[in-house]
Amino acid sequence: MPDRKPIILTRSCGTRIAVPTGASVLDAFRAHGIAHASVCGGKARCTTCRVRVLHGLEFVAAPGPLEVDALARIGAPPEVRLACQLCPTADLTVMPLLPADATAEDVMGKGGLDGREGEVAVLFVDLRGSTTLGEARLPYDVLFILNRFFLEMNRALVATNGHYSNFTGDGLMALYGLERDDPAQAVRDALAGAKSMLAAMERINRDLATELAQPLRIGIGIHAGEAIVGTMGPPMAQIVSAIGDMVNTAARLEGLTKDYGCSVVISRHAAELAGLSLPAESLRTAVVKGRAEPVEVHALDRIS
Repeated sequence: MPDRKPIILTRSCGTRIAVPTGASVLDAFRAHGIAHASVCGGKARCTTCRVRVLHGLEFVAAPGPLEVDALARIGAPPEVRLACQLCPTADLTVMPLLPADATAEDVMGKGGLDGREGEVAVLFVDLRGSTTLGEARLPYDVLFILNRFFLEMNRALVATNGHYSNFTGDGLMALYGLERDDPAQAVRDALAGAKSMLAAMERINRDLATELAQPLRIGIGIHAGEAIVGTMGPPMAQIVSAIGDMVNTAARLEGLTKDYGCSVVISRHAAELAGLSLPAESLRTAVVKGRAEPVEVHALDRIS
């Protein structure tokens, strides 16, 4: 019986390699020592390995659910596929869409991203009306008030197993659930942190009553789900933070506290994950910027 003709994969630069049966384009590149971007390690959890199919697209199988979801997030056209999911069954010509010498190690080294995927709870808190603080005060007087605010917020985090992540101008981002894999407890801790923050604001307003024309207020957003968590940023200023759709949603929920005139907005998903029993009248259906589907949330004035 004659040998089966090998499948030939051609790169846009002219390099031709043989592809073993059942192997992906990314596997073939690696087998031949060709560097190719793949931050997630070839799990269809990113789009850095994407390629444009120049010839042979008609012989390529339709993408699976993971690849469809990943490519939809960047609005990729039909000829763009993930190298980690694309398994040639006939000769194929592709063009890498990221630098050919960018490897996972390059991207995940110092000054890039060194992370893992996991379920965490994210809390955003923002100081309301902080821009008006400087209208009738000297800059150092404003700095004194803001430093007191951040001191109290950080104390609340430390006391409830939270981790300070990012400074966001007039507020901060915090992560819960970094120490152990228990998403439900992470949400409960985040709510405890929010409760502690609200109590801290009462103390600040009481202590600075003679300094403030009106009491300071905060808005808090809480959400939970999968995110990439790890060290990020430039080499000399790295932080432990999280990125992903869930994080963006949490930030939007904090913004909804202005629309609803409340102190805390928590997603229904996070509340149910923690086994919370919240009043039905607090439930809202919110249109969140950046999401195609509405998000069900609870708008709360206080946390019991």
